[in-house]
Amino acid sequence: MLEARGITAGHGRAAPVLADLSLHLARGEILGLAGPSGSGKTTLGRVLAGLHPPRAGRVTLDGAPLPRRGPCPVQYVAQHPQMAMNPRWRINRVLAEAGPPDPALAGRLQVAPDWLDRFPQELSGGQLQRVALLRALGAAPRVLVADELTASMDALSQARVWQVLRDLAERTGLAVLAISHDAALLDRIASRILRLP
Repeated sequence: MLEARGITAGHGRAAPVLADLSLHLARGEILGLAGPSGSGKTTLGRVLAGLHPPRAGRVTLDGAPLPRRGPCPVQYVAQHPQMAMNPRWRINRVLAEAGPPDPALAGRLQVAPDWLDRFPQELSGGQLQRVALLRALGAAPRVLVADELTASMDALSQARVWQVLRDLAERTGLAVLAISHDAALLDRIASRILRLP
């Protein structure tokens, strides 16, 4: 399904943080991505979602390059979601970027209706992360890149969110790249783990 071959990527003129890295992600799979800070986990996630051009290598979905127009079938949810939201927009407008949110999914993710009239800075980190996830899933992606998705949530909220994603993976074939420093979490949710040096 999603395949990356020979990815070399970095920032500016500095030495690359990723060199000749390859991976594949199957339909319905949850793949864990671990590694120390600075090892390139976020850079790889952004490359896979078409947000960071690699210096070398390519990313394909079912053998074809990612589309350049329209919603990307690989959605990236950042570790710091406030950086990906216009602070002058209310939450209902943020969510509308991907289309009308599914009320049932919003309920499962515990995105409360009274959040919709608030601004991003009026929500906690964990609340904002659930909003960012609901927006990403609203684009009907085939692959979700979850960068420290539940790091700012309490244990119960974390478990609920990952249960939703597991259910989606089983029911719809959504593939998930779970980026985390939490080794115990990755052991629980991932079918296999890729560790960056």
